[in-house]
Amino acid sequence: MERDQLTAIGLNYLQDLGGIPATSYYEGPVASYILAECADAGIDARADRLGNILATRPGQDESASGIAFVAHMDHPGFEALSVEDDGVHGRGLGGVPPQAFESGVAVTFIRDDGVRLPGMVMGRVGPRDGNHVLFEVARDRLGPFPCAVVLDLPDFDFDTQSRLIRMRAADDLAGCASILAVLRSAMEEPTPGAVYGLFTRAEEVGLVGARLAAADRLLPPGTIVVSVETSSVLPGAEIGGGPVVRTGDRMTTFSFEAEEYLAAAVSGIGDSPVQRQLMQAGTCEGTAFARHGYPTTGLAFPLGAWHNNGPEDTIRPEFIHHDDFATGVALLAGAAALAGSNPSSAAGDRISARPVAEERRLLDSAG
Repeated sequence: MERDQLTAIGLNYLQDLGGIPATSYYEGPVASYILAECADAGIDARADRLGNILATRPGQDESASGIAFVAHMDHPGFEALSVEDDGVHGRGLGGVPPQAFESGVAVTFIRDDGVRLPGMVMGRVGPRDGNHVLFEVARDRLGPFPCAVVLDLPDFDFDTQSRLIRMRAADDLAGCASILAVLRSAMEEPTPGAVYGLFTRAEEVGLVGARLAAADRLLPPGTIVVSVETSSVLPGAEIGGGPVVRTGDRMTTFSFEAEEYLAAAVSGIGDSPVQRQLMQAGTCEGTAFARHGYPTTGLAFPLGAWHNNGPEDTIRPEFIHHDDFATGVALLAGAAALAGSNPSSAAGDRISARPVAEERRLLDSAG
């Protein structure tokens, strides 16, 4: 698939997903969209016992190891729990920024039928857990409890001048959209190994879906795992500098075997910049799979306003760079095209080549 077409497909998925608000435990509408798009593309996709979605494009050789791209469907938000005399009570889910608990912050309630209701944060609830929050909303229009509550921010906006994509939840809808585009591309290019897309639940509250999927061996043992995330900018991982080959996270250093797929795919994206960095601002889903013995690597889109943290304690849309996203999708598609081939990058070839002349000199001088 041509790169421009691949980029357009990825951006279309990203815009669609941006219009589907979700937080931890309330990923159902995102999952339904992913299942529908996979069905439209002829990709087998099914929910596991926990609601994680596994999409599979089979390989041609059952003995060859496949490659799996993993992203999560949730984003930090709130959960409305009950109506009491003083208002609607709820709690934060995931890394909601502290300023989102302040009185006057605009939020949106998401009913079971998808209807959105405007509301407002009234502040933290005094004697209760510091994560407990009080909302103001038209109570007569609310559906059954509990229900999801998200920050009132734009679904999706692309500024053609700055080339920035701003969203309420780029984390990790950018990962989900890029994987859908890669799966669609993989349908056109058979490979020895299978190509998987794994879309997980409840990442923001402790990698829950990924940890359980890894423990359940949802992916065949030996599958190369690529965690696809947005990750807060760091020195050496800057917005507009290209997607970041992630060598690890706060907890884990990832594997050479897996990273070779991304390193080998770099040659297919021309002069587009790619960064490489240990992204240690947090822990990503790759760690869950590494802990269970899967060869693991990662790709990150540098992210601004991580978890909607704006300057001076404001609430802002997250943002990524269009070109970082486009290059990242192309790089992931290139890695998918290598599924089951056990590739070696140019650097890998150099380090594995036996230095015959130098070995002889060492032997001579050792004697």
